[in-house]
Amino acid sequence: MNGFASALHLVGADVAAPLRAAVVRVAAERGHEPVLVDLDPWAGGSDVLLGLEHVAGVRWHDLDGADGEFDADGLLHRLPAGPLGERVLAHDRWAARPVDPDVVRAAMHALRLSAGLLVVDGAVPADLPELRRPRDRVWVAIGADVRSSAAGIAATQWLSLQGVQHRTVLLHTGAAPEHDEFDRIDELVRVGRSEWRDLDRGVLCGRRNGPLRAFAGRLLDDLVDGQVAA
Repeated sequence: MNGFASALHLVGADVAAPLRAAVVRVAAERGHEPVLVDLDPWAGGSDVLLGLEHVAGVRWHDLDGADGEFDADGLLHRLPAGPLGERVLAHDRWAARPVDPDVVRAAMHALRLSAGLLVVDGAVPADLPELRRPRDRVWVAIGADVRSSAAGIAATQWLSLQGVQHRTVLLHTGAAPEHDEFDRIDELVRVGRSEWRDLDRGVLCGRRNGPLRAFAGRLLDDLVDGQVAA
């Protein structure tokens, strides 16, 4: 770690939820001090994903009207924290509204200075060009259903047109399906039913050895190796 954290951007709204949870869990277990940054005001709050919705701490709406830079350590330590040291900057589902882009940029910069790494809920690909940094990684998560596939195609095409380097992962619960609609699926990862049950209970996915946990570990290896090399 070199004092300026890289970010793993996971595009895919609900379909990427188990992967976000697993990455946060594995990162926290490894002592990376991860922060999940929630960029989707309409998804119900990423603190719910981590089971931290009742934990006191700063949410996006608390930063409304801020001007200039944030105190990096002060912001980090005011965020809701979980038992493994994971933290989240989430939208409050009772006060859901878009955040001023200047506030988002300032908060992201502060957390890059204070956190070990960032896991970004990049539900809206349009956020990525401005928030991404050279050592960041961008993955588009795709589900096996038709609607998720269509959303994945739209996201990958838009990112390609914007020149944003990205990779794709197909998350599925049964036999791996074939998706001829995509020019490239980089990874196929099975998400077990027990992991979906954990997600519904507010328990971080990836407690058990399996494909999802292994893939989360590989994503972190790639992100941290790139960060250290730089």
